[in-house]
Amino acid sequence: MKNLILLLAFSFIISNRCTAQDYTITKGEAFSPPNESKWAGYAGENSTNVFLFRIKTRGKGNKYFLESIDKKTLQKKYEKELPLEEETNIPLDPAVTSIRTFCLNDKIQICISGFSKKEKLNKYFIKTINTDGTFGRMEEIISSPDKISISNYVSKDKTKLLLINELPWSEGKQNTSATLYDAESLDKLWTKQLPDQYKDSKIESYYYNIDNNGNLCFLYNYLANTETKQLGIGVGFIQNNAQKARMFVLPNDKKYAIENGRTMVTEDKFIFTGLFKLEVLPDEEKVKNMKPKAALKYTAELKTQKQAGTFSYLVDIASGTVKTQFELFPEEVAQKLSYSQGLVEKGAGNKYYTASDLITLNGDFYLLENHKYTISGDGIATYEREFIVTKINSKGEIKWTKVFPKNTVNNLNTFNILTHNNSIYLFYLEHPKNLKNSTVDIYSPEEYTDIRNYNGSVVVGLVINPDGTATRKQIFENKGWCYDPQPFNILLEEDNSLLMRMINKGEERFDIIKID
Repeated sequence: MKNLILLLAFSFIISNRCTAQDYTITKGEAFSPPNESKWAGYAGENSTNVFLFRIKTRGKGNKYFLESIDKKTLQKKYEKELPLEEETNIPLDPAVTSIRTFCLNDKIQICISGFSKKEKLNKYFIKTINTDGTFGRMEEIISSPDKISISNYVSKDKTKLLLINELPWSEGKQNTSATLYDAESLDKLWTKQLPDQYKDSKIESYYYNIDNNGNLCFLYNYLANTETKQLGIGVGFIQNNAQKARMFVLPNDKKYAIENGRTMVTEDKFIFTGLFKLEVLPDEEKVKNMKPKAALKYTAELKTQKQAGTFSYLVDIASGTVKTQFELFPEEVAQKLSYSQGLVEKGAGNKYYTASDLITLNGDFYLLENHKYTISGDGIATYEREFIVTKINSKGEIKWTKVFPKNTVNNLNTFNILTHNNSIYLFYLEHPKNLKNSTVDIYSPEEYTDIRNYNGSVVVGLVINPDGTATRKQIFENKGWCYDPQPFNILLEEDNSLLMRMINKGEERFDIIKID
């Protein structure tokens, strides 16, 4: 019998595959990262490979590494040290240097900004690395004595690169320019100055989107009411062949307080969606007739009654028409979010929410949010509680909002997303007690146990269907080799499988989780 057990175990190792419920895990080959380097995220992917970016800060100077993982074999193909500091001739301190990567079909572009003490100039570079590991050129894009603040955006089809250069405000107005490049050749397609005011109000633009045709969309804040200092929000469109922006106001008749949001541009629509809050205002006459202590108690009670909900603005780009909806959380969602814990006050409207992601599926939009809070003590711990998911249809109508349990801390807060067969699959870490003592619908938030360590947590698959119903399953236990969720989703086999980063005592491997 003992020999039979050993034989079965050996067969399991050789096949290197295991099945958990309706998920299949294919294990990759373990490897060691460059010595003393730290994980800095995915550098991107193409059809055959995944690219990893790492930074080493120990010793003299900083070193940067690029690694390639084969999607089919899950083996490491190469490891390259990148001569970024040597070529820019700038010390690139990771604490203050902005480095961002994006991947095309056959090359990786690394965007770098830094300050040259010798020349006393702020500089911005783009370094090209061919996906076979050979080095391309380092191009100096901007050199200026003024401090530069540059953010970059890539079109969905990876053909265009947008650089937004936010210069210091001049004469009390924003001074922001946009430059569009061909992502492959880095040829400049156009440079446009963004508007600095709307009607009689100065504006501040943000949330930039570039579509596959080179059209630019952005949001802007403006002063809607000079007496009350009430801010308004608008959306601007600059077509590829135009210099002047078309500006549209996003209506907010009841003056809801918009807390956060996400934007997305599709072929013909622009969506801005997120969370708003609504104060419950006191009855002024009632307050006048109260004693001071009673008035304080009364206003404190109203504070707990602050409400929260989801807003949606869907803009038809061609016509500029706007479909607007503000929808308070359903009662069952608000009740689930009305607990108090840590430094969080009771009431759904008193919590801090983060717009985590916005995805599309069959023409509909799904907004994912988290209740998030930070506690400072001997250290700082950032907690993320619950998935709050809102479905918005192709017409901009909010169809439903649902809340699903989750309680993680710090590095474990991240999750991965896969869409398949009309459903959304969320993969994340959770405390095993929470799965044993509750269901996805029946749980007590105040009794939910947080998890902050990889070992001891379990990997969970949460499936959300188009009608808002959901199921949750434990996939495997994090023990020894641990799943480390990343904000970048590497999807395989037409969205039927997802790459999983696994870590174990300084080693790494990349597994594949597939939906059966």
